[in-house]
Amino acid sequence: MFAAPSFGLMFNVEEGGVSTPIEWSKESLTDDRSVIVLDESSQAIWLWHGAKQGLVARRTALRQAESLKGHGYTMGKIILGRDIKNIYEIDQRKIGRDPDTDKLNTEFQNVFNRKYRELDNFVVSFDMKEVIMPALKPAVKEEIKPKAVPKPKPEPIIAPAVSKPTTPERKIQVASEYAAEEAMPSIKPKEKLEPTELVSKMQLVTDAKVAFVISGIIDHFADVWISKKEDGSFAVEEMNGPICNFAIREGGKINFKSGSFSGIDLKVKTAIQRKFIELTKLL
Repeated sequence: MFAAPSFGLMFNVEEGGVSTPIEWSKESLTDDRSVIVLDESSQAIWLWHGAKQGLVARRTALRQAESLKGHGYTMGKIILGRDIKNIYEIDQRKIGRDPDTDKLNTEFQNVFNRKYRELDNFVVSFDMKEVIMPALKPAVKEEIKPKAVPKPKPEPIIAPAVSKPTTPERKIQVASEYAAEEAMPSIKPKEKLEPTELVSKMQLVTDAKVAFVISGIIDHFADVWISKKEDGSFAVEEMNGPICNFAIREGGKINFKSGSFSGIDLKVKTAIQRKFIELTKLL
């Protein structure tokens, strides 16, 4: 039994979120574009952000990568990237300054060092044996229409044999929060409703500290992007790059990761920290 061939495909994410297949080449990784690389051999999607790409462009590209991971890329009768597991994001500005980014970038560059064979429509195959594939045609996005919900059949109306006088509907008076003429009836213990979710005091304090960090940041940056990662940490960025990255330790303590605030003015960093300390005194 022969192993199925694995394929690769590169996309340039254009303005407006349109992803266009491009030639498989390192030369496509320029500083003025975001590039998505679908790599079936490693079951991964690599997302390259050039140094000149702004916050909006990078977020648009990430949404495209996430969509590709979830649905694959349909070409003709085949779907590329059906078994993609991970998305690896590389910011060119961090290369040479962040060890994790350097490690990812080394693995990413190795993707292009493997032997491959060019197929139609910019698709490449990493299996050098002859691959028989159906003719590939660019996918046409199909509009997903909601399923029709069958209309319920009207039930027959049966008139009563003897008409009875109707009793006037008794109006229920709703007490205003200011009305105190009549006390509300007490609820018996067995009738009390249990809350569906209890928020602990510690969680409220933790949420408040996160809000304090963000409050200090938006005093100095008008346009910021805040995202919560899968591991529970928070990343805060502005148009020119990242501001900080922090996680919540046990006990509700804020732990800023290395490199946080390194790209902003020291006075701004100090002002953010000062406001955070002042607000936490209110807890």
